[in-house]
Amino acid sequence: MLEIAIGALIANGAVLLARRNSQRRTHPDRWSLPGGHVEDGEDAETAMRRELLEELGVTPQRWQFAGKFISESPPGASATFHVYHVDRWHGVPRLVDDEHTALRWFTAAEIECETELAPPQLVEMLLNLLRPETSQQA
Repeated sequence: MLEIAIGALIANGAVLLARRNSQRRTHPDRWSLPGGHVEDGEDAETAMRRELLEELGVTPQRWQFAGKFISESPPGASATFHVYHVDRWHGVPRLVDDEHTALRWFTAAEIECETELAPPQLVEMLLNLLRPETSQQA
């Protein structure tokens, strides 16, 4: 089974999502967290740090493991997703390669309304990450 490491950059009560390129084999044109495959010899944490640098040009400075889930979507492409909550990083997030076509900060309310999140299991996990931060800042 594929192992995928993704990073949830969270600041000011919002999470940074990236819109996947329309040419992507899985979940084209959908909003998702940046990240990618865990390569041979890597652990998920190392893969998340490498992928955020490759895709967004940022270096995570402080993070914690937020959880993992298995996605069977699309059928035949099952993968285990390792999610990291990143609340401090070096650099300004930007599109580095052609894997994504847009970056956007989403609040919890916008996540609840967004129907194009991939994989679908991300919705609940992102809401859990955003809500505690929102209530602390209130």
